[in-house]
Amino acid sequence: LGKINDLLDPRCNANLNQRVEYYLDANNIDPGWLQIKKLISSNASIDLDLPFIKERKRKDACPSGRMYELTDTGRAMAKRLKLYARTLVESGPLRQLPDTTVDEEFGMVTMSMDFREGGGGGKSLHRYCDELDSRGVPYVVRELKVADYIFFIGDKLAPILIERKTAEDVASSLHDGRWERQQRNMRKAQFVLGGGPARRCQICYIIEGDPSKRTVHGGNVGRRNWSQSVDDVENAIGTLPSLGFSVMRSKGHLHTVTILARIVSDVSWRANNRSIDAHFNYAQFMTRVKHVSEEMGDPPSDPQHQNPAPPIVVENRRTAASSSHASTSAAASSGIDAASRDKSDADDDDDIEMEGSAKNSTFDEGAARAQLEHNEAAAELRKLSIAALKERCKERDEKISGKKDDLIARLLKPRKPEILILRARRKLYVPRVPSSNAAIMVALVLHHTPGSQGITKERLMVLAEETGVSKESMSGDGGSFYDGWSGVKQLLDGDPALVRKEKGFRYSLTTQPPNMCGIAVAKALHKLAHQEGLCSTPPAD
Repeated sequence: LGKINDLLDPRCNANLNQRVEYYLDANNIDPGWLQIKKLISSNASIDLDLPFIKERKRKDACPSGRMYELTDTGRAMAKRLKLYARTLVESGPLRQLPDTTVDEEFGMVTMSMDFREGGGGGKSLHRYCDELDSRGVPYVVRELKVADYIFFIGDKLAPILIERKTAEDVASSLHDGRWERQQRNMRKAQFVLGGGPARRCQICYIIEGDPSKRTVHGGNVGRRNWSQSVDDVENAIGTLPSLGFSVMRSKGHLHTVTILARIVSDVSWRANNRSIDAHFNYAQFMTRVKHVSEEMGDPPSDPQHQNPAPPIVVENRRTAASSSHASTSAAASSGIDAASRDKSDADDDDDIEMEGSAKNSTFDEGAARAQLEHNEAAAELRKLSIAALKERCKERDEKISGKKDDLIARLLKPRKPEILILRARRKLYVPRVPSSNAAIMVALVLHHTPGSQGITKERLMVLAEETGVSKESMSGDGGSFYDGWSGVKQLLDGDPALVRKEKGFRYSLTTQPPNMCGIAVAKALHKLAHQEGLCSTPPAD
């Protein structure tokens, strides 16, 4: 412990200055000591499955009886770190990666992340670093004066500034006044990076989490004494576009890191195509920001600087699916009158000369025919009793609760894959879509080859988040100990099980028996996710 403290920067907030007994307590969660535990674990070295440090128990060697030594992997890493530590590096394109190479996808782009992100090193900063490591994103942790994330092309700043806030962060910022101060500073920085009045710099908020799920007693978000209701928080977020900011919504920290990785990749692509301007290094940028007049931080009055597009498109597949379901329900509830009206409209449309290509005309006719058939089916179902509709829903493994319109809407949807219906009839476990377990299975069927080594939990959580099949964030909502991995035991149980756990805490889909194995169920869940509008990856044939 003494040798570690001698090497730490005096400004470091993780000095190991307690008595030895404090750190040897099994329930100790000191953030500095947890870094030691992380180096001992097999997940310390990404993709190598080897620890950096080995712990040995030798009672006669020292009072604590604990000794530590570097593994071969750890010694090689330590030598590289010792070499890097010889020079001090300012905020810039330092590659903070567990490897010496950078994926072509990211080119010469490096993301700089503020050291206070996630509550800093004493809280959740390491989680963001772990996820960036797992994706191979080049990044560095530094103290940033403006924004939480900035992007370097070489040693020059790209014109993109990202501020990340959880729902609680928004409530806290509204309470203490940081909300407006940070926005003013961001707009001043935009003026510098965006070439002056043209403001060709994207300033964006990533809003992480659902405010309605982060309320405390009294209905306020975060803390009661902040006096910020869910409506207050949502209204503040809703005004951001008119104040010159784009907004991207994230389900949790895994989703946030996915968004950031896509932005780094997009900046790299734009840099290679010379479609992005980067003129200042960090020191030049901060010098210019300090000399910008305060009025440059005012909210924009020019409409062309309001309601900007975000750096990338973040698709909310769940919202799209809900909208589609709502449309189906509306069509079902309109009954025979709607069918007749649509049929009449279709007949009238036949008399109107269609403009455009023959291909578009054929497509329009097909869509009109499909809509007509849909309405006719709704009209036929409306003639049935509620009992008959429930019986049909039960046969298709659909819910049988709700009003008549709800039952009809479920019957108008495409039929579930037969293997899922058959498992439900046999009282076997079937993951719901959307759900975390369904996302895990879809991720396995998309990214694992049968017969090869399984996927680690950490990597699998990331891949499951990217599928969009989970209703909530795989990382949880931040308010409880439960996350997307909490229900995985249901996948590992059963005869046959859907997922098997391999040596080294790796996971893969079962392959036997062919008609009820994990792979067959996962493919069916993937198909169902597409039917529900939840997944962007094409299903296998």
